[in-house]
This record gives sequence, structure tokens and C-alpha cells, in this order.
Amino acid sequence: MRGVLPPCGAERVNQLSQQPTLPEAFPPAQELAVWLRSLQSFFNPANQPFSESERAAIGERSFKCETGVVRDALVRCLHLLAGVARGESPHGPAEGVGGGEAAPAAAAARQGAEVTLGLAGAKDSLGDLVDVFKDVSRLCDALLETQAVSFAAWSSIGSVLERELRRSEAAGVFVAAGNGADASDLQEPLVALAHGLMPDDLGEDLLEIFRAFSRLLAHLRFVELSLKGDAQLKRLLPVFTLIHEETRSLLDFIEGRALRVEGVGRGAREILDGTAYAVRMEMRKAFEHELTGLCSVRQPPQLFAKVENAAGLLRDCYQQSVVALAQSFDPSVDGAALFQTFNTKLEQSLELRRELWALVRLMRAASAAGGSPPATQALEAIAAFGNGGQRYLMYKDWEALERFAEEIDSARGAGELSRTLHRFEAYLETLFGQVNMRAVLAGHPFDPNPPDS
Repeated sequence: MRGVLPPCGAERVNQLSQQPTLPEAFPPAQELAVWLRSLQSFFNPANQPFSESERAAIGERSFKCETGVVRDALVRCLHLLAGVARGESPHGPAEGVGGGEAAPAAAAARQGAEVTLGLAGAKDSLGDLVDVFKDVSRLCDALLETQAVSFAAWSSIGSVLERELRRSEAAGVFVAAGNGADASDLQEPLVALAHGLMPDDLGEDLLEIFRAFSRLLAHLRFVELSLKGDAQLKRLLPVFTLIHEETRSLLDFIEGRALRVEGVGRGAREILDGTAYAVRMEMRKAFEHELTGLCSVRQPPQLFAKVENAAGLLRDCYQQSVVALAQSFDPSVDGAALFQTFNTKLEQSLELRRELWALVRLMRAASAAGGSPPATQALEAIAAFGNGGQRYLMYKDWEALERFAEEIDSARGAGELSRTLHRFEAYLETLFGQVNMRAVLAGHPFDPNPPDS
């Protein structure tokens, strides 16, 4: 029966690796800006997704894997810089870059013009930046030849890179252009909403919060494009540390300033406080669960699942936070108008919930009947779900469904089949509960017995 199941594991990763690569969809100048900012954040242990035990013994662990990540990121930067040095377009294609969620071509062209103008007076600095990346890459290569990389050696690499990037005029040009591109992503309805709030300080703070979420969502678009076309997923770890750093800064801003603005009503304080709490909880899920141990993962499917899960958690959280904040001040704000995936996410979640519930009911009946309907009927139902609503689940759940299908297919006798179906039923009920708690379904309560059932 495995032939009727959708591609899973290495098959899905191989299919994705054949899709268009990141440079075809993300402007080189903006990509360079992401790498430069990410590498600077990567050497701060507070940004790393370490477990509590790793953080407690940070001086004893080896940073060999992280050193390899830095080397790979620098190689990518050198590739991008070589293209700029040859006179290739610094802005590249505009599609898939930003906005809500695609930046206008004019914004990408403007960013490219800023880079071109800035580099015109910094040609020597561009060459120096190439030399810095080459030198640090060689240092990483030398350390990778050793058995382990100490925290001191790791920190030294970071200190050298940080110092040289701060000195580099070319690096400043790329980072400034990247910041400008992120700022251009903020949708006009959010700007207008913030400008219309009273007191003025609240409007200014809300605008800064929207801008921060816009920057974070831009970083996550970078991750999602990489999932579609870049096999070196460990290289994305610095991007996640940048997201971690900027999210913490956003939370500090909300809790240390926005909640303390004079004249802000109780309702506004509660929504800001609730937003900070929700973001903090989802960030903990992503960084203390999904991304912990990412550097040591060797299996491509598991690596893909961790990156996809973390990016999905954070993207949904940030989008929901923006929509909830905006609607708390103006209920007419349309989430689907702000984010193209917002309405799609609702439709997909409704379809997934409906099909998943049908599968739960089938397996519940099978378990109660002691293994009837036969295994073939159960496998056909799983396969049908795999060709339908399953594609809207996180990748980690794909693998769990495949494992249960294999256990059902290989069950020997009615007793073993009954026990397997019972465990599968319990898993599906838990999964259904998780899907039903999706924020996008908050306004759509579940009816287990719809009129047409």
C-alpha cells in the first residue's frame, strides 16, 4: 500500500531540491544583508537554540558544527559578492520578495539603485570585504581539521568577523539597503492605522511594532524560499539566531515602552500584553524544542522537518499577532488583505480539520469493532487523506502517518491490528486537537455533526 501514499522522507526532500534555488527568487543584495546581520547574531550564545544542559556547560561543548555553518554561509556570501563585483544586477528579480507578500518591482529596483550608488564610492571596500570573508573561511577550514572547536576559538572567529564588518563600508551599504527593503514591506493600511491612533506616542509605538514584525516575516520568507530550493538547511541556523535576537528586542520594546505609554487605555494594554505573551510562548516552542540540536541532525528529512516546523510556528504567530493588534484598534482590518497566505491558511485548516475528523471517526469505529474494517480499507483511508488534507500538516506529522500505515500493513492477526488501530486512533485525536487549536480557526468553532454529515 505504500505506493499510494504521498512522497515522504527523502523522496520529498529530493523533490524540493529540484525546485528553483534561492538566488532566483531573492534579490542578491537583500540576501547579503540577511547573511551579514545573521552572522553577527550567530556568535551570541543567548541567540542559540541550546538546551539547558548545553547552555550550562557551554565552555565544554565543541563548536565544530557551528564553525562549519559559518564557513558555508561565508562561501555563499563570497558567491554573491563575486556576482556584484562582476557588475551583475545587485537587486535581481523582484517577485517573491516582500509586500503582502511580494514586494513591488519599483521597491526592488530602488533597493538595487541604492546598492549600486553606495558601492560606486566603496569599490576598494568591496574588495576588502571579499578578503575578509576568504580569510575567515580559511580560519574556519583550519579549525574544522581539528577534533573539536573550543568556545574560545569560536568566540575569536566571531570577534574578528564582527570587527571587520563594522569597519567595512561595503557591508554597511548592503545592510542599509536590506533594512530599507524590509521597511518597504510594511503595508499601507497598517501605517494609516498607526498614524490615526491617539495618543500620538501609542501610534508611534504601534508603528514600530508593525515594522518589527514586518522585518521578522521578511527573514522567515528567506527561510521558506530556502526550504524550497536550498539543500544546505543547517546554513539557515544564523538566520534563526537573528530572528531570535530581533524577537527578543521586540518583546523588550513592547514590555518596556509600549505598555508604559501614558494615556493608553486598559484594552490597548491588554492586547499588547497578550501579544507579547503569545509571541514569547511560540518563540520558546520554536527555539527550545524544534531547533534544539539542529546542528547535530544528520538525516535530511528530520532536518527539513525541524526547519519547516520552526518557520511555520513563527510565521503564523507573527502574522496572527499583526492581525490581532490591528483588529483590536480597527475591527474592519482584513487579515487576508494584509497577508496573502492568511485566508488560504484558514481554508486549508478547515479542509484539514474536516478530513482529519472523518479519519478519526473511521479509526474509532475500526478500533471499537476489534479490527474491522480490514487493514486494506484503513490503508486506503490513510492514502486518501495523504492525497488531500495531509499536505496542510507539518512535515513531522507526515512521517508519523507513514509509520502508522506501515504498522497497519504489517500487522499479524486481528489482535495486533486492533492494538495498532487503537494507538493510531489516540494519535489522530491528539493531532486533531492540535489542529483545532490553530489561531486561524479561533472564529470557526468545530461542529462534530454538521448538517450534511
